[in-house]
Amino acid sequence: MGLFSVIDGIEKRKKCSGCPLLREGRRPLVIKPSSEDGVKAVVVTESPWEIEWDIDLVTSIANIPTFPYLYCLLGGEFRPVENANTYWTHTCKCPLKNIPQKNKAIKFCSKAYLRDEIEAVDPKLVIAVGGSALKFFARETGDRRLRGKLTEVFLNQSKGIYDGVQLGSAVFSLAVAPHPSRKSRLWNKPPKGIIQIFKQVIEDIKWRIRENI
Repeated sequence: MGLFSVIDGIEKRKKCSGCPLLREGRRPLVIKPSSEDGVKAVVVTESPWEIEWDIDLVTSIANIPTFPYLYCLLGGEFRPVENANTYWTHTCKCPLKNIPQKNKAIKFCSKAYLRDEIEAVDPKLVIAVGGSALKFFARETGDRRLRGKLTEVFLNQSKGIYDGVQLGSAVFSLAVAPHPSRKSRLWNKPPKGIIQIFKQVIEDIKWRIRENI
């Protein structure tokens, strides 16, 4: 099944029965690349936030701090729409602003769709940004390297990102990064070595995008 077929299923909410967000009237908001052909990497963040979501704004520098953060994290090679090289998706496809059952919605949605999305892309590289993305990959891949708190798994990339991660039929390298939200305690008290780890992760991502994708 191709990526656009999977996206069509998300937009039509084919697997959303039982999701707590159905009662809230929320709808999936998907960033659809201009073409499937050049997409070889997947970026996974937590969710859209605002109910009224403008794709042009979200996928531009005006989306502070998320888009500039992802742009830097991918070494300036982040193109999720036009001339797309990356599919940008979320653990929860619907906006989570003012949702009390946030964690339940994230777990339900990621279980329903994320594996299908990744298998459809069959990426060489996946970037998991934030705790909910890491939890999904740790749970669904069974990879012991991904177990533990986000800070620990992030800092363990001192010798490189995680190669040979398998999810269903897809095998890829996985880079783990903290979410840019200022609510994260990591930014308020950065751990020792964080700058060096970021440099390592960014270099690994850039190399894979430029050489292997």
